[in-house]
Amino acid sequence: MAAQTPYIDLHTHRNYPVKELGILFLKNVALNHSEAITEADCSIGLHPWFIDGNSEDELRLMANELNRAQVLAIGECGLDKNIAIPLSDQKSVFDRQVQLAQTYRKPLIIHCVRAFQETVDSLKSMKFEGAVVFHGYRKNGILAKQLIDEGYYLSIGVHCLNGSQDELLKNIPLAHLFLETDIDVTVEITTLYQYVAQIRSLELEELKEILYQNYRNVFNK
Repeated sequence: MAAQTPYIDLHTHRNYPVKELGILFLKNVALNHSEAITEADCSIGLHPWFIDGNSEDELRLMANELNRAQVLAIGECGLDKNIAIPLSDQKSVFDRQVQLAQTYRKPLIIHCVRAFQETVDSLKSMKFEGAVVFHGYRKNGILAKQLIDEGYYLSIGVHCLNGSQDELLKNIPLAHLFLETDIDVTVEITTLYQYVAQIRSLELEELKEILYQNYRNVFNK
């Protein structure tokens, strides 16, 4: 019997078993929040919420870990205008991580709050050529189109289940979509897939195939 296409949980903080049956997942590891790399596939990054005076040491640690086989991406990293840490400090740390992603040919998992223009400007000014995923996307279709036109991917989480993003989900090009559970440990990734499949009038297996191909495109799997 042929193996079924896996579900992809693009960004999660939950403790899945390392080999979760039927699910490929990317565990988020914030190196500046005392989180450790495990055997599971992961992204590693310096989260803007936790930027402090140790960023240089943490960036060196990141560079030392990027050759590990399970480290598939850099992130979540990015810019957040809702926090007290000066945007200039956040941008300095973000730009360094973009440089590492360029050097090590890793995709970026982006945390962005009210700073989309600044984030895109940084990516363009640094001529970043790798894949970019804006995780936890909650904004409108106009901004979504602008980001997708740049070639970026959007990852949507459990907040969509309240119906607030139905219009976006009906229209977003599926070739630029991921789904994620993020910090929520009460909703299964399967529930998100079922919801989006219904919104798009797709068979569940068809949606799984599309998002699995996106995963392969981003992570060269």
